[in-house]
Amino acid sequence: MKLDVKAFTLASGIVSGISSLVVVLFAVLTGRGLQFLEIIAAFHPGYTPTVLGAVISAIWMLIYGLIVGALFAYIYNYFAKE
Repeated sequence: MKLDVKAFTLASGIVSGISSLVVVLFAVLTGRGLQFLEIIAAFHPGYTPTVLGAVISAIWMLIYGLIVGALFAYIYNYFAKE
């Protein structure tokens, strides 16, 4: 069975973006996980440990999720049997 590339790409992008938003908002609002916030700053240009930074992080993770989801779906479909 082959994957629908568009659907899988969109789903992986949305899930990664929302997950990042929730995790970073939790870290910013509670003050926990500050080491995590320092790590992701290197991968998300424009990111700061604020609520706006959480939105910026979510946008970057949406983009990364779209790219990785598309690659995974294409590779999976290449090796999948009908």
